[in-house]
Amino acid sequence: MPHCIIEYSSELEQKYSIKELVSAVHQGAFESGLFKAEDIKTRAYSCNDFQTAQPDQSFVHITVRIMKGRTTEQKKGLSQKVLSAADKLAPKVNILTVEILDIDTDSYSKRVKK
Repeated sequence: MPHCIIEYSSELEQKYSIKELVSAVHQGAFESGLFKAEDIKTRAYSCNDFQTAQPDQSFVHITVRIMKGRTTEQKKGLSQKVLSAADKLAPKVNILTVEILDIDTDSYSKRVKK
C-alpha cells in the first residue's frame, strides 16, 4: 500500500513524460514518510474522452488509496507531497488534483505470487 492511480488528459502525453510523472508521484508518496518505497504501487491511465468546465483544459487527477488508520493530518501531508511532486513535473496542467481514499479493509482481498 498505497495504490497511486493517475488519470490524465491524453494530450499531456505530447508535453510531458508520463513515465516521469509516475515516478514523481511515487516519490511524493514515499516522501510522505508513511510508506516503504517497495510498498507503493503507482500507475497511470490516459483519458481520451472527458469534459471539464472549460474546453481544452488539461487535467491530472491522482487518487491515492490507503489502508484505514491514518490521521487527517497524515492524509493531508500525503496529499500535499503528491501534489507538489506532480506540480513540479507538470506545472502547466490546468487542473491538478489529489484525493486520498481509505480502502475498506472488510472487503479488501489480496494475493501475491512469489
